Amino acid sequence: MTAGTAAGISLANARPNKNPAQKPSSIKVIIDRHFNSKVYTSGSTISGYAIVKTQKDTRFDDFDIIFSGIAATRLDFVQQYPAHSFRPFMKLRMPIGRSALPENNLFVADETYKIPFNFVVPHQLTIGACNHHCSSPAVKDHHLRLPPTVGFWEADDQAPEMAQIEYSIKARAYRKANNVDGAPQKISEGCHIVKVLPSLPEDAPLDITFRDERYTMSKTKTIRKNLFSAKAGKLTVTANQPSAIMLSADGHKAHASVARIGLEFAPTSAETTPPKINSVSGKIISSTFFGAAPTDLLPNMGSRSTYTPNPSLSYTATNTLFNNKSMEKIEWQMRNVSGRRDSGYSSLGVTDEDQSETDCVDDTTKKKSKDCAVRQNAVVEIPITIPMSNKKIFLPTFHSCLISRAYTLHVNLSVGPMNTTMSLAIPLQIGVETIHEPHDGDLPSFESVIAENEQSEANTPRNRHLMQFPELNEHTNNMLPGYDEISRRTIRAF
Repeated sequence: MTAGTAAGISLANARPNKNPAQKPSSIKVIIDRHFNSKVYTSGSTISGYAIVKTQKDTRFDDFDIIFSGIAATRLDFVQQYPAHSFRPFMKLRMPIGRSALPENNLFVADETYKIPFNFVVPHQLTIGACNHHCSSPAVKDHHLRLPPTVGFWEADDQAPEMAQIEYSIKARAYRKANNVDGAPQKISEGCHIVKVLPSLPEDAPLDITFRDERYTMSKTKTIRKNLFSAKAGKLTVTANQPSAIMLSADGHKAHASVARIGLEFAPTSAETTPPKINSVSGKIISSTFFGAAPTDLLPNMGSRSTYTPNPSLSYTATNTLFNNKSMEKIEWQMRNVSGRRDSGYSSLGVTDEDQSETDCVDDTTKKKSKDCAVRQNAVVEIPITIPMSNKKIFLPTFHSCLISRAYTLHVNLSVGPMNTTMSLAIPLQIGVETIHEPHDGDLPSFESVIAENEQSEANTPRNRHLMQFPELNEHTNNMLPGYDEISRRTIRAF
């Protein structure tokens, strides 16, 4: 779905005004300095007018202008769950003064009324936006962050049509129901969809364990010169989660990151040289998770087959970064690990060999035992840059109640004479830079207050405000003063 379908979420065909462009409305929402591809971020101002012009005299009892956020999902072929789910997570109502509305609550035919509005995209959702049970406070924290727009971009946002997040400005005129208990009747509505890319700072690295099946942080394999030759040794590759790739607030630029991969080679003899890293290939897999009911955990963590009462479907898209990239000369460092037996086991990785094997099995041969104590170590740094184009965009990593997006960096190393493949699956976060747009009447930011205080202290003599122990300065030996000595001292203010 692209921004051209500026009709609103239409997964369930549940909205009475599915496409305002097909049904003429007496209300139009006009946003100041807006254009079709404009992106709003946390702190951005969205201001403009709701313009009302009716063909006949129209009486109303209430008029609302709201800035709303709605998540919607559709689950096909899953009969035990609702086919469609809508979850409003944000609803900001604009206070409208009586002077902005016509007298007697009557829109006169062919008269034009301009009702102003002014919204600021929040940095956080209200606590009531996530009122279901969460497995941990970290999950609740993620659910209270603003999610980005999903499904309303000009480019492919790598999400399925079954998962959408819409932000819009809506202006509505209501008339009270005739009966006391009846809901107000909506007599006219105008809607304008906007794209939101909220600021999402870098999070701490994920705590990956062997239970997190989507990730492989370490791998160990036996290296041979050929299929029938003896073992040359074992090579272990281990990766750390790289720093986040940060998008600009408009989503047009992205800062690069670096994946650092540690190599450790345990040779069978001290004379054996480490294997050559022939080439490296890399790709990014984006995973969109969505469900019919709010999830209580992070869908990218844990086992794929773990039972949960609210399961999430997933949709993946693959983006190749580089293929068969040659590596520059790698500097190996030798170290001696005598007195310690290295089994090659890693709690975060997968080993293709029997971990009960050890490199040193013959205690009768001192030379062999000595040779097994050698380890070769190196670090490979791989620049990571996501492709930016007008055909495909990368949304930031986020986890909301119904919809989540996560990224995995897959790195394949071709190693040794037999081109042994060693594959890693590393979590990669994509965030959004935070910008500050000053608004009239805003409270000063924390950083500006700190800077002002520091400047004030720099221009003010400090000594007359300090509390001192004069006798403490006279204590010249290296021993701590006794209790009696301190009790006789007085505090003197200068």
